[in-house]
Amino acid sequence: MRRRFHERLKDALPSDRRAARFLHIGLASLVLAATGCELFKTRDPEPPEQVSSTFIPPTIDSLVFTNMIEAFNDLNSDNYLECLADSTTSPEPFAFEPTPSARQQYASVFSAWTLQSERQYFDRMKSSLQAGTTMSLTFTSLQRQTIASDSATYEATYTLTVPHTFATIPKQAQGRAQFFLGIDRTGYWVIRRWVDLSINQGDVTWSDLKGAFGQ
Repeated sequence: MRRRFHERLKDALPSDRRAARFLHIGLASLVLAATGCELFKTRDPEPPEQVSSTFIPPTIDSLVFTNMIEAFNDLNSDNYLECLADSTTSPEPFAFEPTPSARQQYASVFSAWTLQSERQYFDRMKSSLQAGTTMSLTFTSLQRQTIASDSATYEATYTLTVPHTFATIPKQAQGRAQFFLGIDRTGYWVIRRWVDLSINQGDVTWSDLKGAFGQ
């Protein structure tokens, strides 16, 4: 009787092999659970694309043109607009006067040209660039015509190169421009009025690129 009881007790107890098997199953379940948590874990978002920025506070009038050159090189529309008068900080709003030929060709565009129009054409040129390229602005002649405590006038010849992908739009503009600068309420120099002029009849000017990309 006692022997039978011991035999039954022995059969009821798990063997070493059975215990090891249960242990492996338990460990596998834990690993799967941990892996599943990692699979469904929310990933951190990718950092936004960094935009280059080379901007010198324009406490001197000539620095406005340095910043404008760098804005095109950096493809930075924010820094480009910092070169132009903003009605919220300047006593005079920004004004752009295109060449007569561009005004005629793009009459609807230039009929209501604003500071926002400047951002729009800049960003559209930027988005149309060939891969791995940038825009380039050079002033081959930049001369101060007048200077006062809070205003200055410059005249310049320029070349603007935009290696975009549109076959029907020129990739380079050349011309002459008059810039009328002033100091805004932040103490920085800005362009209040900008008059674009062609050097030779039929030349593609800055106005033409503004008109084409400002539509």
